[in-house]
Amino acid sequence: MTAQEEIEALLGRVSSGDRTAFRKLYAATSAKLYGIALRILRDEALAQEVMEEVFTGIWERAGQYRGALASPLTWLVTITRDAAIARLGAERAAGRMTGPLEITERLYAPRPEIKELEGLREEAQALETCLRELPRARADMLRQAYLYGATYGDLARSAGASVDSLRATLRGDLLALRACLSR
Repeated sequence: MTAQEEIEALLGRVSSGDRTAFRKLYAATSAKLYGIALRILRDEALAQEVMEEVFTGIWERAGQYRGALASPLTWLVTITRDAAIARLGAERAAGRMTGPLEITERLYAPRPEIKELEGLREEAQALETCLRELPRARADMLRQAYLYGATYGDLARSAGASVDSLRATLRGDLLALRACLSR
């Protein structure tokens, strides 16, 4: 069973209220999801709060996951990204944002085994290869949105496009990436 299949199976069990599956899902995904939240928020306490919200939401809504629409990890990353961006906006609006931290998500991730590093390296290379199949500007927008937390509104303004058209374009690009990665 691949890691994606395992996460998908765990989500199915979590949707049935399986606490053991929830603990396993947390162990398998929390480091990566925390890294995303931390990268967007640049504040450890806020990232931890977002992670609590994210996993509470996963517990409550695991049954909403649909494999035909996204891989399980993509679904979890999207939930985390959206929650972190929402928190970032709320913190900025309230004037409570702190300065950026000089750390990266890798400091918080458990040290992976050599075999895992090789797999991650292969996944990263495959993703970069697939991103090169897209027009450069759109590949850059995907990176900005999913790695650095840029909102669709920010990207639409910089591209001179409407949010709806940009969202549709990026959705198509994500589907193209998914197809490319499954080859």
